[in-house]
Amino acid sequence: MALLKFTSIIILTGLACNVSAGPYALAVGEPGSDAISSTDPRFTIWASDAVVHRGPVDIDAPDDALATYGSDAAATGPADATVDEPYPVVSLGDGGSADVTFATPFGDIPGPDFAVFENSFNTTFLELAHVEVSSDGVHFYRFPSRSLTPASESFAVDPSDIHNLAGKYPAGYGTPFDLAELRSLYPNLDTQRITHVRVVDVVGTSAAAQGSSDAAGNIIIDPFPTPFPSGGFDLDAVGAFNPTTTSYSAWTTSQGLSGASATPTADPDQNGVPNLIEYLTGDGIVTVGDHTLQFSRLAYRSGGNLKLLASADLQNWTTLAESNNAAPMSVTEPSDATLTESEDFRKVVRVQIRATSAYRYFRLAADLTP
Repeated sequence: MALLKFTSIIILTGLACNVSAGPYALAVGEPGSDAISSTDPRFTIWASDAVVHRGPVDIDAPDDALATYGSDAAATGPADATVDEPYPVVSLGDGGSADVTFATPFGDIPGPDFAVFENSFNTTFLELAHVEVSSDGVHFYRFPSRSLTPASESFAVDPSDIHNLAGKYPAGYGTPFDLAELRSLYPNLDTQRITHVRVVDVVGTSAAAQGSSDAAGNIIIDPFPTPFPSGGFDLDAVGAFNPTTTSYSAWTTSQGLSGASATPTADPDQNGVPNLIEYLTGDGIVTVGDHTLQFSRLAYRSGGNLKLLASADLQNWTTLAESNNAAPMSVTEPSDATLTESEDFRKVVRVQIRATSAYRYFRLAADLTP
């Protein structure tokens, strides 16, 4: 909600909403809504630091004043804005952004993993923002968004017409995001260890030159213009559910696994990767090139031994390389392979096989640390 718009608020409350609902989650309080209350007990982590890059109060006059309402610190800690008290926020301005940091990284679990809170005063005056995540604070990856709002509805947005855009719900209710959606889109993103979230204001004009687009190239419509010091997306908070897991038992719990489905050799999601290998690598994918193999290793996860095995006949297997209890991976057969590890937390392991080696078959294996 852009503050100091009291005259506009009186007018806007009389506007009609879209007659028919769109294909996405409905407004807060409606059946099928995925809005998450700020008091939901699943929130265990809130952003601890924020850096805001303000946009102008009017994108059509970029040399004029920037948005000024609120401080960077308003985006940290638990969500505290309400419909009656919408003021503890920071305004981004047209196209502005905020990078929030988590002192405790969080990771992917079944269902939503985190939520972004705005301060809208009702269910249709919705100021929107793109959401991006990062595992290192340098490389950010955007959630693919959708917006079906027609240009004629610029001041009355039906939440069922938008998806993966923050600001979908009023103050006190967060818009959820599921990291699982990004696994196949961004292989370099460690969805098990998110340290930063970036919120980027949507410029809701229908003018293509200044407006924002969703992942399908549609112009995103939201309240515009909002030429006030409090214009643009008003960020209240970003909260997450599950800290990054560093032990196998914590990981199985976070994935909702128990009994037989939680054993190291089980494959409850039927993706062909046993639990323990998925825990140690993130995905279990091995890329094979010209005498090279490459795979990931999550360096922050302990409690298991990861091994690369080789065979010439699929019957007799030799351990080429091994990582014991999160230690750096090293070769055990130096005459047949060389190995390098790169990156910080999601290690990229690259194994070069001697060209004259008899090995033709390779596989990853793992066992729990005694």
